[in-house]
Amino acid sequence: MEKFSKWRDSGTGIQPFLQPVPARTQQSAVASVFSVIKSYAVGPVASVVRLAALAAIAALDVVTAALGTLLVVPQIRRGYSRLTRSALARLALFIMGFHTIDAKTVSLRKGRRSTTNRQSAESGDVIVANHVSYIDILWLVARYNPVFVELDNASTRVRPVSMWTALRAPARATPALLPASEAQSLGSVVRDARVKRMGPVVVFPENATTNGRALLQLLPVFEDAANLDEKAKVYVMALKYPAQAFSPVYSLGNQFVHLFGVCAQIYNSLVVRMLDPEDCPRMKDAPALCDEGAEPVDIDDAVADRLMQLSRLRMTKLTAMDKRDFLTFYHKRAKGYRPTI
Repeated sequence: MEKFSKWRDSGTGIQPFLQPVPARTQQSAVASVFSVIKSYAVGPVASVVRLAALAAIAALDVVTAALGTLLVVPQIRRGYSRLTRSALARLALFIMGFHTIDAKTVSLRKGRRSTTNRQSAESGDVIVANHVSYIDILWLVARYNPVFVELDNASTRVRPVSMWTALRAPARATPALLPASEAQSLGSVVRDARVKRMGPVVVFPENATTNGRALLQLLPVFEDAANLDEKAKVYVMALKYPAQAFSPVYSLGNQFVHLFGVCAQIYNSLVVRMLDPEDCPRMKDAPALCDEGAEPVDIDDAVADRLMQLSRLRMTKLTAMDKRDFLTFYHKRAKGYRPTI
């Protein structure tokens, strides 16, 4: 669309903000009839049933979380939280049509095979990933039950947020700045997560969701020495949602309407590629932490390079602030729904 050409990356020609649209293909008469039945009969009914089930799961999560506060031993509380919340998140994914998830650990080195082995991200480690949907959050909770953070676009300080806040974050414009009283260094959040056994810390360095066609410029999260922790391991992963019809990717629009569309599909697909830990950059190699005489590594550049290779996506020159400007422009021309700015 020409009216959105301002947000088409000049280097790649990619527009990373508009929702993906299914490609138009010729269908046989039988396939066309099936598509109509799915879209206007089976799909909506299935979606209503699934949404009711998701509402029940959300209520159950609130109840189990409240019961967890009664546990006084931190280790037991953490184990209980991980068990219940991870199970509920996986059940929610199944209900939404993600019956199987293609998750593999891969190496960028030639000759090494992919494996389905779990990554060993532990409390106090850092997971860096691209961000294309609120469904990313559910998968990460199902797998790790981690700590989520929001990024300050200027200082790269962070603010820990709940799972529910992380789920709702893609539906609103990225805040330009975090309140100074709530912003803290990533290093302090990581150390706190390690001591309290809260799980790994998830960072989305793009700081906004895209339509999955390209990456936004990553914020230099590891440039500030205060965001580093030599004990923390960095894990890199890429998430994709292959779709021939309605896409689970969520970049803009009404989140509930999008969720209705996701639940109306017979099944949905999620592909997760996790980088072999041996190929991931190490915080202790950063200039501020590396041993004297050792060659320092720019962690941000290393993460960007690994993420591009892992996701097989090109990186644009657009940023989260461009996404914010795009949403303002987009909704000035749309009626009804407005994002939270």
